Amino acid sequence: MIKVAYASKTGHVQKVVDQLGLADALKIVDGTEKIDGEYVIFTYTSGKGKTPKPVEAFLAANPGVKAVVGSGSTAKSHIETFNFAAENISKAYHVPVIAKLDGAGTGEDLAHIKTELEKLG
Repeated sequence: MIKVAYASKTGHVQKVVDQLGLADALKIVDGTEKIDGEYVIFTYTSGKGKTPKPVEAFLAANPGVKAVVGSGSTAKSHIETFNFAAENISKAYHVPVIAKLDGAGTGEDLAHIKTELEKLG
């Protein structure tokens, strides 16, 4: 299966990674982590629709991103910037958004992500 790198702030992305059984996934802490080859990035959105700085640093230092999974909140205060980090990454690196999750997503979301990861290798 394709490699996975992820950043989790509130625990939702960590929960998704755990529920998908991605034991070998690389956790992004400060953006200095390294991954070889192609990978899918899982991220949260920070502030008002921003890509987290550690994720930006990680992407800049690790070519090979093939797709993105975003986690956000549809709570009233976040609906206008829901999953903007995933959109930002998709546009900047010309990769598809596999899923835009509300929190840790649903069982249906997880099944879709698993299928898409398998397609990518």
